[in-house]
Amino acid sequence: MKSKNEKIGYTVDKENETLFQLKSRHEQSEKRLIAQNKRLIAIIGHDIKSPVSAIISFLGFLKDGVSEWDRKVVEEYIDVVLTSAESTLNLLESILFWALAEDFNDSYEPNNIDFNNILADETKNLELFASVKNINISLPVSSEIKIYADKNMVKSVFRNLLSNAIKYSHMNGRIDISVLYKNGFVETTIKDYGVGITSEVSDTLLNSNNKISTMGTNNESGTALGLSLCKEFIDIHKGKIWIVSIPGKGSEFKFTLPLSTH
Repeated sequence: MKSKNEKIGYTVDKENETLFQLKSRHEQSEKRLIAQNKRLIAIIGHDIKSPVSAIISFLGFLKDGVSEWDRKVVEEYIDVVLTSAESTLNLLESILFWALAEDFNDSYEPNNIDFNNILADETKNLELFASVKNINISLPVSSEIKIYADKNMVKSVFRNLLSNAIKYSHMNGRIDISVLYKNGFVETTIKDYGVGITSEVSDTLLNSNNKISTMGTNNESGTALGLSLCKEFIDIHKGKIWIVSIPGKGSEFKFTLPLSTH
């Protein structure tokens, strides 16, 4: 039978152990929250970097030519920049609302959505970025495509992949976007005719631990953050994402999303 002192010691040890466990859980929760916040900031920064860079580049182009062009041409270019700035602001507000609305890890909210609208809207958001390099983007001409997916995640995936295609395309190039149906999924291909990548590099690009960063054809900064996020978002939808590329001839980024059953 334990003595009184032994009982007191046992109680103190249990309390200390409980306090240690609570402290440990609190520290782990705090670390997760900090990591999550950093990731959200990275997402926001990554998604708006391309359109903002395009606005800056286009303004520089406008400044160089303003003394030579007539008023009508200058006004047309200003309208282009203004439209892009407004689209970028709307994009930022949308991302912020998504990021702050709830826990990022629990933010998956699938619905039946029109995929064609997403393709058109996000292409428009990057229109100025593409125009800086005079790149033509062709969208698929098809009837309404209904998918069952999280709208914000799908927007982020397409935006990142299209931005990546523009970044590694040559001046006066083109990007072809196509879709086809496969076994209850829609398969989307974003094909560029730019620098391309080796199989060794493409095998690592979708890895969340990948740290490879390469410059675009117009010295745009590169990061693998967007691609790892794309894979994570596609995985959540039970889809697939992969790369087909030939160095010097371009790349095809492909991903699948579930079709709506209604």
